[in-house]
Amino acid sequence: MFSTYIHLLLGILIPFSAGYVSVEHMCRESRLPLSLRLALSYGVGLGLVAFWMFVLYTLRQPFHLNAIRMPLLVYVLIGVLPLLKRVKSAPPSFPRTPRKFFLAKSDFRTPMVVYALFAGVLLCYIAQNMYFVFWRSLNVPLLSFDAIATVAFKAKVFYYEPLPPPLGLLPHRTYPLFVPFTESWISFNLGHWDDILIKVIFPLALLSFTVIFYNFLKVLTRRLWALMGCAILLSSNLFIYHATISYSDFFLMYFNCAAVMLLVLWHQNKTGGLLLTASLFAGLATFVKLEGTAFLLIYAVLFLLINLSSTVFSLKEKLINGIKFFVLSFGIAAAFYLYKWMNNVLKEGSGTMDKTDFDLSLAKITLIPHILYKFANNLLMSGNWSIVWIILALSLIGMRERRRTEECTLILLSLFMFFGLYFGIALMTTNYVWIAGESEATTLSRLLLHFYPLAVLLVVLLNYSFWSDGGKNTSSLKPK
Repeated sequence: MFSTYIHLLLGILIPFSAGYVSVEHMCRESRLPLSLRLALSYGVGLGLVAFWMFVLYTLRQPFHLNAIRMPLLVYVLIGVLPLLKRVKSAPPSFPRTPRKFFLAKSDFRTPMVVYALFAGVLLCYIAQNMYFVFWRSLNVPLLSFDAIATVAFKAKVFYYEPLPPPLGLLPHRTYPLFVPFTESWISFNLGHWDDILIKVIFPLALLSFTVIFYNFLKVLTRRLWALMGCAILLSSNLFIYHATISYSDFFLMYFNCAAVMLLVLWHQNKTGGLLLTASLFAGLATFVKLEGTAFLLIYAVLFLLINLSSTVFSLKEKLINGIKFFVLSFGIAAAFYLYKWMNNVLKEGSGTMDKTDFDLSLAKITLIPHILYKFANNLLMSGNWSIVWIILALSLIGMRERRRTEECTLILLSLFMFFGLYFGIALMTTNYVWIAGESEATTLSRLLLHFYPLAVLLVVLLNYSFWSDGGKNTSSLKPK
């Protein structure tokens, strides 16, 4: 048993080390906070593992531990040497002001001990939720149908078959392979298939995402507000549940929201490392689920708004930024779609309704009120999201006449685009039956999960801007 956990730890540490080396090199011109670098390293490292396995898969090479592990170890050894030579690190990416406890005394007139106690309560709540997610993930085996039939089945095939079968022979052959690859990677390290331990990647993803989420809010607000944001994030029943099951939706949420947050931080900070990391996360989102490819359009809009409106960059620098963003993010997506095109698996098999087929008719137009009702019912009445969406609506209404920060505007725009995208998919494609039709059971909830954390970000940022400025809510950021 002890050796099993040692091998499991290696299966986590190897991609984490590769991810850390990558993050350090991408962000070499300005150091991010250590906790943020470590959290980003997890997602980057799993992405490297999954994409390297995809390369082996396209080359029709057999999967075995050394074929996957050795190139990663070589990459870590080569990449760590320049880091060891770096004697002095660059100055911090984000300016910090001295803070006692979690808030400055000038923010409120309540004694500081109250803030310390409140912070302690928040930390206990966050820790309790983390404990539950880790406990359930590592004690309850695979149960959900899609987790078994769509994801784990492929991972099990990749683990047991000496030569992985072509994509066309797999169930749901058009679906991206990030989660099946990473689950099989854990199995290769364990040396056997384990219906429980392969899920370790999910609670670790929650931990990583929460740290990224906290750092994002800490940069734009204060530590106590960031803690409150993490507590609100973890108050969602569906969010916590999906961190314990083997569905691809949680990883799509992870990469999607992290990409948006990194783009917003890049807007504020303008360091190239943030842009590269955002681009990488945007590309990895396309390798998790089909919806991730559509998200590229949203990332592109955000990037273009930030890049073209900036007065900091010259025209040449803006062009270089465009190359950094589009080549990496769209390149990852193009690699998988090129492979599917070359193997004639752009569509699901005969007799299967393809999710990319258009279905727009006059009859569908009349269903717009029903689609809107389904969205509203899920947001407000399902019990999936606590009262986050209600608080967001009240925050927007209460502050509608006050100027919001640019970061709030970018996140609000992102939310509108995500809602518009899924509304359009329900209206104009065959997915209506799954999103708002008779077969809708959990699909819409899982789609909303992909961008739910952005609502929490907006709640915190709007209220912080309002309360910290005495209700004036004026941004200290000048247009860039």
